[in-house]
Amino acid sequence: MKRLALIASVLLMAASCAKSPVATLSGTAEGLGDTCLVLKRLDLNNLVPVDTIAPGKDGSFNCKVNLPGETPTFYYLFDGDRQVAALVLLPGDKVTLKANSYDYEVSGSQESALLKQVDEAFYAAKVDMEGYADRMAVTSDPGLYRQLAEAMSRRYVDYKRAAMKQIMDNSKSITSAIIPFQRFNEQLPVFNEHTDVILFKQLYDSLQTVYPKSQYVVALGDEISRRETAFDLSQKIGRMQSINYPELNLPDVEGKDRILSDLDGKVIILSFWTATDANQKMFNQTLKDLYAKYHQAGLEIYQVSLDVDKALWASTVRSQELPWICVNDGLGAGSPARSAYNIGQLPTLFVIDREGNIPARDVFGENELEALVKKCL
Repeated sequence: MKRLALIASVLLMAASCAKSPVATLSGTAEGLGDTCLVLKRLDLNNLVPVDTIAPGKDGSFNCKVNLPGETPTFYYLFDGDRQVAALVLLPGDKVTLKANSYDYEVSGSQESALLKQVDEAFYAAKVDMEGYADRMAVTSDPGLYRQLAEAMSRRYVDYKRAAMKQIMDNSKSITSAIIPFQRFNEQLPVFNEHTDVILFKQLYDSLQTVYPKSQYVVALGDEISRRETAFDLSQKIGRMQSINYPELNLPDVEGKDRILSDLDGKVIILSFWTATDANQKMFNQTLKDLYAKYHQAGLEIYQVSLDVDKALWASTVRSQELPWICVNDGLGAGSPARSAYNIGQLPTLFVIDREGNIPARDVFGENELEALVKKCL
């Protein structure tokens, strides 16, 4: 028994002395505001403070970072609320950082250097996108608004293509795992198409071969599952003759939630549109004439705006005096309503009959649409 106890105590001592994986971070920080820098670790969607670093009078510092495991981990160095640097640390890394108030240089970590490249490209695009949006919000010139919208769209497409190339060129780099989650704002993710999941799967399969236990790779797998579930739901619209329509619950101009199924038993025109397109605003006059003619007989219109600018949309609804249900969640291309109905372009229109079936889609001719509504009534 004493022998067993001795063996057990030795094993416990060995376990207590086992060191967690460590990386070394050293360098200089100049022209920063706070006395101490804060090092934060990215745990999925949360930045968790893990250490404070106090540079010497000459700005130099040297510290050891205890890593949570053997897989690469994202860290961010902050001076107050301002991000100073972004890093990817692996066990045994010896990373050197030279930081100042506007930029930083990193050596000793290929992944950290690659992350800097990824971040710089994304934030440059984000600044441009925000600049276009700010100018669009204040201009009253329709021509300038259209030019800005086109420039914003081109910038978005150019960045997305560059991001896709970054992923394909670095499919075994952990830095690629964060690119699918990039968002220009809460309403506009960089990757917002159903087909993006194909690229995500390729990246996931590649990262699985090198970092199968990484929390970031696991998160990518979860995102793929979420998108596939949403895509399966949207595909229901392709079986329009045999299923009921997907539910919608969106806020109107007064912020009141309006539920599509509350219109059950009516003939419904479900319209997806944008208030930034003059032709779509003109089509509203066709709908107004139809609504005035058949509303009393049981016609309802549920019109979903995919505009990000809710103020512009609400102003258009009021100025056009649209009498039906007008809704907008402000999520634009990222709206669940868009996914649920597989909206690839605007305008898109569905006619839902009294039984909840969808006999037709995208009937924009005035006479053809009226004939269809009369048949459903």
